[in-house]
Amino acid sequence: MKTIKLTFILFLLVLSLIVSSATADEKKMLDNWGIIYGISDTLINETTVDFDIKLLGNKFYFNNQSFLIKRNTMPAKDFFINNNIEETYFDLKKQRQLLEYNYNIKLNDSITYLQFDKNIDNSLLKQYVTQNRQVILLDDILLLFGKNGEPVFYSKPYFEKEFIKEVSQLSIINVPFNAEDAYILYRDEVLKKLSIHYKNFLGIPWQGVYLSGARFSPISPDLNLIFIDVFWDSGEADSFLYLFSSDYKLLDKLLIFSYRTTTRGGPGGDGQPVGYHYFTIDKNYSIERQQRFEDETIEIQHFQITKEGKFQEIPVTSNCYSKWATKDPNKHSPRSLLLTSKQANNYLRFEGGQLEELDSATLTLNANEKKLCVNYQQVYPVNFGKTNSKQFFDNEALYQQQVENFKKYHIDISNELEYVTFENIDELPIAKFLLNGNQAIYMNNTLFIVGKDYFVAYRQPTKEELVYTQ
Repeated sequence: MKTIKLTFILFLLVLSLIVSSATADEKKMLDNWGIIYGISDTLINETTVDFDIKLLGNKFYFNNQSFLIKRNTMPAKDFFINNNIEETYFDLKKQRQLLEYNYNIKLNDSITYLQFDKNIDNSLLKQYVTQNRQVILLDDILLLFGKNGEPVFYSKPYFEKEFIKEVSQLSIINVPFNAEDAYILYRDEVLKKLSIHYKNFLGIPWQGVYLSGARFSPISPDLNLIFIDVFWDSGEADSFLYLFSSDYKLLDKLLIFSYRTTTRGGPGGDGQPVGYHYFTIDKNYSIERQQRFEDETIEIQHFQITKEGKFQEIPVTSNCYSKWATKDPNKHSPRSLLLTSKQANNYLRFEGGQLEELDSATLTLNANEKKLCVNYQQVYPVNFGKTNSKQFFDNEALYQQQVENFKKYHIDISNELEYVTFENIDELPIAKFLLNGNQAIYMNNTLFIVGKDYFVAYRQPTKEELVYTQ
């Protein structure tokens, strides 16, 4: 019995050492100064991106080595001249405004530099300091130099303490919130810039060159939700949701918008965007995101925010179709809804007019089965009919207005028109724009939603749009 107890105790000690080591390694990675992408003519390669750098007091840590340093100041121009890299100085001066605006890097007339001694000479770091064994420290930005004076910038990581101060400066956004709303934030410059020093804290790879964000009203006293855009050195951008505790410890994050190419024609092609192309957050903070794949199938996922501060995926249900696409367990979530390419492409296309309230709705009108499917998930029965146009509008001015509107689509409704009636649709946003709360005109395979102050047309997809061919 004593042997068993001793073995168990030894097992716990070994396990504790493993956990402690893993925690230490994770902390080490978080503490590393990270390379800064996106600055012209900087020395970014497989070697420099993997440097492990930390600066603590008078010690400089580099790839598991430590070196004593001294801090001194001198005029910036003199530093570059004394180290025979004057051309680098002029190149950086040309980028002065860009460096300050995008990265808060201020190359002042006087700079602080770090002085190493000869102990550095047998280290790889020797290749990235000046001929006088010096590097520059601009506040919390470190500047190393390659063989020919090429600059390499590294930033000190910031964490909760600094993040709390910056969060208070972010604009407040409200739910419901969706991809179109996110675009408006970007277009109207509502998103506020976040320091690149938070990349480690936010779990963002160093290829991210620009961060911006906005905050939602607190979900609860213990949970804070923040929307963050990340622009990459490739020129692309992704959007994330971040959950934080009341003291801004990071709890979870969720990628909600990201795509790099299209289904037909590659990047910049005329196909559909591939990737996380749409999301919505309702008033209860329930989240839906949609991901399109290169074969034009679409995966729909739903998430709820738990009281512990996690994005928890929940099952998606739909009665729009009886059969769905076959999932790949290595690619798709078991809780998601996977549409075939034909199902995904079978939605009404915008054909004219303007009604922003309906921009986020995906409508599928199946005339043969007499049903309307909203956002691929909710089905509503429909009925079709034909009637006298004047009786349908029951308003002479509205009748005359719509007769003229339909002429633009080469449709004559002066005598009769064909219409559709939707059942049980009164709680949907579309209902307030329908005549009598549940009717619209459906002619020439086009749905017309009309009123005194609006006229919007949605057409059925063409065969080429509906069927995906490689």
